[in-house]
Amino acid sequence: MGHFCLLSDPGSYVPLDWDLASDPTGLGEWLDVFEKVFAEILQHAKASYGRKAEKSIAAAAEQFRRQIESIRSDPASFGDGQLNVIALDRMRDRILRDNHIGDPFGPVKERENALALEMYPEMVRELHAMDGVDRWQHLVQCVFAGNVFDMGATSTLHTGRDGSDFLTAVEESKPRPWLVDDFDALAEKLVAAPPAPWAKAVVFVDNAGTDFILGVLPLVRELALCGTQIVLAANEKPSLNDITAFEITQLGRRLAAADDDLGALAQAGMLEVVSTGTDLPMIDLSDVSDELNDAAADADLVILEGMGRAVETNFDAKFKVDALRLALLKNEAVARRLGGKLFDCVCKFTSAGS
Repeated sequence: MGHFCLLSDPGSYVPLDWDLASDPTGLGEWLDVFEKVFAEILQHAKASYGRKAEKSIAAAAEQFRRQIESIRSDPASFGDGQLNVIALDRMRDRILRDNHIGDPFGPVKERENALALEMYPEMVRELHAMDGVDRWQHLVQCVFAGNVFDMGATSTLHTGRDGSDFLTAVEESKPRPWLVDDFDALAEKLVAAPPAPWAKAVVFVDNAGTDFILGVLPLVRELALCGTQIVLAANEKPSLNDITAFEITQLGRRLAAADDDLGALAQAGMLEVVSTGTDLPMIDLSDVSDELNDAAADADLVILEGMGRAVETNFDAKFKVDALRLALLKNEAVARRLGGKLFDCVCKFTSAGS
């Protein structure tokens, strides 16, 4: 494990500079979010593990309650270093794992993957009817729409997540100009493709189901068809409903069966899946796997997808190569820090070194 090899200056890299200990309002908002999401997690744990896990679930609930109360009463008592959202994520997931609740969303992810796969052929047919800038803008909007289907944000906890309304979500995504809108600069690079302007892209993915299969996959498929080799970088261990590297690999045959082009790209070595070595719904690029760095060494594009990886962390990170951040803002405090509103869209594209 070490720094991501494509960071411009690993020594100055900071994944997240939001110290909640010095922001009482922000801290209160985030603790409220974590409490609501944790209650949802335990409901899914009950459904996933049944009666045999009742004691573990009760113990996790009590441990989490005490920890949150302690932070509320005395933020300085938090013992995991800087009090930020990464630290709160680590605390939550450690409590779950200590109580043998390793993947409460496992069955939900499997169901969402199956439902999104049913929708996938229709997505491909839609793409075949588009070309030029319209196709690339539609693909970016698909990423935004996929981001809606997230169990880690209170604003989307009870959104219909079965993918049946995905195309509606694409149509209803906020129109341009987006809150952060570098799409024109991105389109300049893409409009003449193929061939693609990048030989290899590392794509940090987010949630299972609709987010990955209907949001991210169509975009990376199109890049691969234009000649860009794709490295899909996903969590090593489960966290919330984030997809893991193992789960993407397991989906491979089913995806290939749904899309001949995707199967051919995989056979040609244009698609690779690697573990980031991490277990959070964010990404701290100072601590990633050697496997990821080996695969990324010759990449010339980084794509960070989802609010946790592209905005809450790494929004200002500088890379040696071009970088694209795509996200939907699902937390009011995060949106406010960017000068935006809930469900605003971020399409941030930066050139190498900037």
